[in-house]
Amino acid sequence: MQASKDSVAAGRDVGAVITGDNNTITVLPTAQSASTTNQYTLVTRLISECHPLDLEVHHAIHIAGEEGELPAYVQREHDTHLQHLVRAAQGGKSKLCVLVGESSTGKTRAAWEAIQRLTPDEWRLWHPFDPTRADAALAGLAAVGPKTVVWLNEAQHYLAHPEVGEKIAAALRTLLADTHRAPILVLGTLWPVHWDHLTSLPVQPGEDPQAQSRQLLTGRQIHVPDAFTERDLVAVHSAAQADERLAQALAGAADRRITQFLAGVPALLDRYELSRAGTRALLDVAMDARRLGCGMDLPAAFLKEAAMGYLSESELNSLDDDWFEQAISYTGRAAHGNTALLRRTRRRPGTEGEDSFRLADYMEQHGRRTRGRICPPASFWDAALRHLPRRTDVSALESAASARWRLRYARLLAERAHQLPWPSPAPGLHMRPPAYEELDDSDIWPVDHLTCRALADLAFTAAQAADYEQAAALALEAAECCQPDALADIALQHEQAGLPVEASELAHQAAAHGAPVGLSHLAMTREEAALFEQAEHYARAAAGYGLTNTLADLAVRREATGDKERAEELWEAAATYGHPAALANIARFRYESHDVDGASRIAREALDQGDAAYPHHANPVWRKLWPHGIEPDGTPTPFPHDDAWPQTW
Repeated sequence: MQASKDSVAAGRDVGAVITGDNNTITVLPTAQSASTTNQYTLVTRLISECHPLDLEVHHAIHIAGEEGELPAYVQREHDTHLQHLVRAAQGGKSKLCVLVGESSTGKTRAAWEAIQRLTPDEWRLWHPFDPTRADAALAGLAAVGPKTVVWLNEAQHYLAHPEVGEKIAAALRTLLADTHRAPILVLGTLWPVHWDHLTSLPVQPGEDPQAQSRQLLTGRQIHVPDAFTERDLVAVHSAAQADERLAQALAGAADRRITQFLAGVPALLDRYELSRAGTRALLDVAMDARRLGCGMDLPAAFLKEAAMGYLSESELNSLDDDWFEQAISYTGRAAHGNTALLRRTRRRPGTEGEDSFRLADYMEQHGRRTRGRICPPASFWDAALRHLPRRTDVSALESAASARWRLRYARLLAERAHQLPWPSPAPGLHMRPPAYEELDDSDIWPVDHLTCRALADLAFTAAQAADYEQAAALALEAAECCQPDALADIALQHEQAGLPVEASELAHQAAAHGAPVGLSHLAMTREEAALFEQAEHYARAAAGYGLTNTLADLAVRREATGDKERAEELWEAAATYGHPAALANIARFRYESHDVDGASRIAREALDQGDAAYPHHANPVWRKLWPHGIEPDGTPTPFPHDDAWPQTW
């Protein structure tokens, strides 16, 4: 049916002007309205010419080396329902669907992925947002033609508008009923709170402010859950083998909230980078506390006092009187996925205590990566002595201070820890860990992965029968699910069977699937065969996946044979990959070659990142350079006037 000249759908037709570096703009002339003599245009684009970020798909975490701006997409149950609607539209029927879910649950990305099947049929997309979303929608709906996707992301901006929301809903109903303009696909997203507002029955008799919206939306929603199911996670694990962003999400997302992690991280980092000096100092304190072993809940007094040493003199003097309150307000505001940089810890009813705050999970990981070589200033240790109430936190910082050769603080923290009570276990909590014999395969093998386990067993059986080709094929299939260790073992069996080329290829595939131990095994096998260059090649490859001990083992072997130059080169390689003892050993080499200044510089760098605990029993550098430890400002620790040093020193 055609829209009548008096209907909302036949109203003023002004198209939205679309901008964006990734978009090609096409302007289509529309029929002249009966109520005006002006001619208007509707700006649409081929779906193939659209870019998901311009359609408000959230930016995802950035990983160096990863191609594409978005991570691989993993389909879930709601995608199946959405695809049915898209196929119906593709078959000629006009459809409307609203994806309903909390912030950053993947609603917009799901809609974007669903419409890709319309690309071969040259469907177009209209995203009304200029001059406002509501104005653009109301003006342009009358001009929407067949094979158009109407993109209503954050649909509350259209339908809940206090002045024109009901008119837009009526216009959409007219559009969907107009067979001359079919097929049309209207896709929207809503938070549950907005869905409830738009579809609830009126409270007062005779008043129904959402009648049109309720008629439009009821029965046309698809729920997008907050968390991935166990079955979804199997698919995510598989996709994560080729996408580091998904791998990080699997490692860092709480409660299987994968999309919230992917969407929330960029917003958190932006807020951190753009924060004021006092706020950033507060976050740096929290990151340092967590990476050095403190529990999740950090007292407000500790954060506030410790932050003073993280500020320059000019930054300190420029702080407002209420800088701490401003910082807490800023860090507590939620970003995408309902994540906040620093969130106040909720107390249970009836409990008392000082306010404490909890750092976002990803910011904790960010701190471990970016601040690993930084030793906190004196204000951090002083604040810990005064304000940390838990013995476990103080003891953890005692160990951290000792590992960084801050021996005076280690002694003081040890004294403080002895003054604090041991924590009591929660009621009903059994502290004794289960004995090894109490564990069975069900503790380590998910039920969904029994097929994967069977594949691994078959691979080993084939290898025992010398059918190495079949063994490799079965092990690779197991690795693509969840069991790359089997592939690493099969690689070693190929090596032992005299198939070095195949062994190398399988070891690299196992590492890519999460088991770099195969590369480490190859390195040591080639080392035993006196193929030293090949051994170092595989050791470096394993280190690239985080397995750095093989490089360290080869460095020790080179030194034992008298090749100190090559040993130092291997330690330097291990240092680039973050081996905890690498810098300490490089400092030792410099000291033994009488380069005291170079040894001191490298040793200080090693100490700041906590390497002192590794070589102190065999390495004289620390005691020669700083016999009584060092202070956070780099000066030697004054000789103590008592015998209260920790016994390990």
